[in-house]
Amino acid sequence: MSGTIRRRDFFVETRDGVRIAIREVFDEAADVEARPMILMHGTRIPGLSEYDLDVPHGSLAADLAVRGHRCYIVDARGFGRSERPAEMDLPPTPTKPLVRTLEIVRDLEAAVDHLRDASGYSSVGLFGWGVGGTCVMAFAALWPEKASHLVLYNMVYGAAGGHPKFCHGSQWEDPARPGHFNRPQFGNYTFNAVDMLTRDWDRQIPIADKAAWRDPAIVKAFEQALIDGDPTAKDRDPPTYRSPNGMLEDLFLMGIGHKLVNANQVYAKVMIVRPEFDTLSQKDDMDALTADLINAEEVFCWEPGDTTHYILFDRPEHGRDAMLAEMEAFLAR
Repeated sequence: MSGTIRRRDFFVETRDGVRIAIREVFDEAADVEARPMILMHGTRIPGLSEYDLDVPHGSLAADLAVRGHRCYIVDARGFGRSERPAEMDLPPTPTKPLVRTLEIVRDLEAAVDHLRDASGYSSVGLFGWGVGGTCVMAFAALWPEKASHLVLYNMVYGAAGGHPKFCHGSQWEDPARPGHFNRPQFGNYTFNAVDMLTRDWDRQIPIADKAAWRDPAIVKAFEQALIDGDPTAKDRDPPTYRSPNGMLEDLFLMGIGHKLVNANQVYAKVMIVRPEFDTLSQKDDMDALTADLINAEEVFCWEPGDTTHYILFDRPEHGRDAMLAEMEAFLAR
């Protein structure tokens, strides 16, 4: 990692008065000044866990920074270091999930406006992981003049329905109210085990020796960042971290065929990334997304073979280097 990489943590306030944590990552010695970038996390993982681990090949933000991009890593309300709804200091309740995807667009608005002012750029690029991709697409539909490039990584759109995991009859559906999220079981927020995502990752790696595919230091740093992202995590044994369930409810709804936003409202350049072994993003859903992007300035679909959902954390030769190269070429257009 470059010795000239700099990090700064601060807060911005949304139009509805919520304090949102931002980490700025930039390289003060970068040879060029490239498009500034917003990095938006997914359903249950705060931003630093996904985009800025302090291990080799663990920070997308740092890799973009050395290429000249000033990056803002966003923690949505209720996640990581950002302000949490007061209900998250109480035991979970079987009520409506906290922090829906479209609420997070307010957090993105505050982050994007700050980055535009700080960088002097009138529009920025936005990278969204999973349902974070849905968030950045919704932002781009509302403020097309502020979004130049979208990178939709492991995206869920909601056009196709029939998702193999988030589907009718799954644990996510209320058995007493078909078509509704299972609020009696999952409620307003969740305590997550820190190794939950690593288990899914292991299932996607197609070889027995997981360390040959993925550096064990990445896993250790990833799980520690999840603990560090919740000040109450160590109050429980084993440690767990909290996340609001609004994005999870939206994921279920998109899985059964509900769109949260129509892609025909997007005018930015769009890159869609769907790794071969990913189990979240579905080909028929991405085909429908591509068909709906009728007003996008450009649509580039990249479906790398022999890669997992966690391509950003896999060893460079297992897709990470190729991902960075493809994305940099896209952002330069």
